[in-house]
Amino acid sequence: MSLARLDHLRDNATMWRVCDDLWDRWEDVEARFARVARWAPRQGERGWADADMLSLGRIGIRAERGEDRLCRLTRAEQISLLTLWLVSRSPLMMGGDLPTGPRETVELLTNNEASEVLFHSRNSRDNREALREDDLVLWTARDTDGHTRYAAVFSLADAPRRFAVPLGSVGARPDDHARELWTRTDTPHDGRHPHVGLPAHGAALYRIGEARPGSSRG
Repeated sequence: MSLARLDHLRDNATMWRVCDDLWDRWEDVEARFARVARWAPRQGERGWADADMLSLGRIGIRAERGEDRLCRLTRAEQISLLTLWLVSRSPLMMGGDLPTGPRETVELLTNNEASEVLFHSRNSRDNREALREDDLVLWTARDTDGHTRYAAVFSLADAPRRFAVPLGSVGARPDDHARELWTRTDTPHDGRHPHVGLPAHGAALYRIGEARPGSSRG
């Protein structure tokens, strides 16, 4: 669907697809970045742009493409996929078979700290791509509590990379607490340009603000 049809879509639907089918290939995931960036500012109660189902876990049981298999995305690529869907507020519909899927897939899908980005920011209008520079992509979102922010850092590089990430540009202050939500680890930073190491096609998802009870290092 095109943004040119937005008014018609909002009048006649609550959700619509904005991308081609998503399969377990990195090129499919990477192609989503530009598309969901255009739609993210329009997400809300008047309708939701859908970037397609999550091709995670065991897929292809009766698929039109490929055989019965486990998702061919690396774990880093799966984290990038979920992070992009969460921060862009795409509907989450599981496209794999959960009962026969691996435990690691369930662990990703049930990470309650990461899912806060979607559930706590669902009424926000500030979910957006903030920076795209070479292989670095930075997204930001604001929590409905009014002071917590989220930052999603993505690497499009085909090899591990370290990036200087300008978190100050998305509202982080030097005394803010930063917590990486997939690993559930507290991360020291200077509030401006922390260095983030990511695997090939990997992502990190940070909650930035006051420390919460139960946060820990490790």
